[in-house]
Amino acid sequence: MADSKLAEGAKLFAAKMNQGAYQEAAKIKSDFGLPNDMLLEAVRKAYDDNVRKGDYSIAADLAKKYDLPADLRLAAAQRSFDRKIDSEFYHVAADYAKEYGLPEDVVRQAAVQAFNKSMSVGLVKNAAEIAEEFELPPEMKLQAAMKSYEQYMQAGLYRKALKIAKKYDLPEKMVQAAEKKIS
Repeated sequence: MADSKLAEGAKLFAAKMNQGAYQEAAKIKSDFGLPNDMLLEAVRKAYDDNVRKGDYSIAADLAKKYDLPADLRLAAAQRSFDRKIDSEFYHVAADYAKEYGLPEDVVRQAAVQAFNKSMSVGLVKNAAEIAEEFELPPEMKLQAAMKSYEQYMQAGLYRKALKIAKKYDLPEKMVQAAEKKIS
């Protein structure tokens, strides 16, 4: 009896996967308590279909969610990552690389590109946050902090400049200059 219920669930799951209704398929998996090993054929077919269509993020998500072999997850994730980089979504790409377990050098590459892009367009606060979040070299954090400090000082936002100077341990003369402007 229990085996026929599982078989019925697996059949419904496969039908939803074939339709591309992945959320509904996940609900069927949950409702019937289906183990991943019963679903591998349907998931692998959906994975292959998405790779063929160029939907690498969906393929990587399926591989991760249903425990397909790591090389499949990494292959799809790498291609999705490359697209994000090509589209200059560096911060998104770095987060994605981290989430899908891509190699550390890939994550660092995207983070450095995100940092450089933010610096080049004047988003220094964003650059500093990226440097911290992805543990970039201290000199990159310092570069962003100094630029941010300068912007705040030029804009007359001395308290924010002081906060940056203290947070990033900028030279004492910068702390004093901000304090002097405040008092």
